[in-house]
Amino acid sequence: MRQIKLGLIGAGERGANCYAPYALKYPAEVKFVCVAERIEERRNTFAKTHGIPKEDQYEDWRALLEKGYELDGLIIATQDQEHYEPAMAAIAKGYHLLLEKPMAETAEKTKAIVEAAKEKGTLLTVCHVLRHTPFFRSIKETIDSGVIGEIKSIHHIENIGYWHFAHSYVRGNWSNTKETTPMIVAKCSHDTDIFNFLLGGKKCKRISSFGSLSYFTKENMPEGATKNCMDGCPHNKTCMYSAYKYLEDRKQRSNFKDIVMRTDDNVTFLAHLKESPYSRCVYQCDNDAVDHQVVSMEYEDGVTVSWQASAFTMDIIRQTKIMGTKGEIEGSIDDNEYAVKEFATGNERIVKIHTPKTLHSGGDECIMENFTSALRAMDEKSRKYSAELSLQGHVMAFAAEESRINGGRVIELS
Repeated sequence: MRQIKLGLIGAGERGANCYAPYALKYPAEVKFVCVAERIEERRNTFAKTHGIPKEDQYEDWRALLEKGYELDGLIIATQDQEHYEPAMAAIAKGYHLLLEKPMAETAEKTKAIVEAAKEKGTLLTVCHVLRHTPFFRSIKETIDSGVIGEIKSIHHIENIGYWHFAHSYVRGNWSNTKETTPMIVAKCSHDTDIFNFLLGGKKCKRISSFGSLSYFTKENMPEGATKNCMDGCPHNKTCMYSAYKYLEDRKQRSNFKDIVMRTDDNVTFLAHLKESPYSRCVYQCDNDAVDHQVVSMEYEDGVTVSWQASAFTMDIIRQTKIMGTKGEIEGSIDDNEYAVKEFATGNERIVKIHTPKTLHSGGDECIMENFTSALRAMDEKSRKYSAELSLQGHVMAFAAEESRINGGRVIELS
């Protein structure tokens, strides 16, 4: 098997800790030979981990592209608003791309990226990792077997989790939609992509949406709360969003340590936390991301999909119910199993899925396997992972946000 040579632009949580570990697990298959990352600590850590020499480390992605490396592919895992420029430049140079979702911060830029790749003839795969998971691939096989007949309706819930929402969409990188993308795009373009995947490419005809930012506002701030949890706030021991809870979170949720700071020393960690955005009072941030949203969709052939995303949940799980003419499928990707119920016989069986213990239920590793396999054999089969199939999900998410900010107006999709 020929070793695939990759470059990485953006060595943050997704690039360095979700996709790149595939090269460490299968070093004979994949090798990272260059990296561009503006944060020095991240750049140095990634380079050391993957054995990348100093001359192949860059602060600016433009310098990496100008070097003209002979790469099989390039991964772009920068922040949402920093996808468009490097993606368009890399496509112009003929690089095959694995691009983090959402592809860009507007529908227009998203379409431009896909069209550029199509015209250039380059492979553009989007990190819609859920369709690559063993769970959803198994559900698709069950649907295609005909056991539940023709799909008529899907109901789906994206439980974001109260602490995860506060971390990412109140304090964190996706808190301000003017600087990044709306929550329904940043978080939930995964979900629109899954509907399209399960429905076998049927087109969404119309969409409407409602939702708002209702809780993480100054109106709900406890009396006497400080702007920073660590500035002697009287509520720092009782507030469920107290920054001090990150000490506990580091044990339960290991990725927090990577996002905030890589250290097990509590004193050093807390000192860094106080200077980071993650110690801000969740009721006094500059956030505008909605904390709950519901979406209704009508597809071709009259198929309907109802879907909601909410911050106000304990767990972080996706729950899906698929209703057909002969039966139904119901389950959660986080439980690694789903039920198949047949109307005619009344039979019910549980399908258990073996899933690697990685983020996104094995999807991160699976998408790397599929991307590198496609780079080895650029045939029609590999094109099923092309961004042309991901574009519709992006457009739907942007349309849902357009509907929401216009009072739930129904948006017709061409």
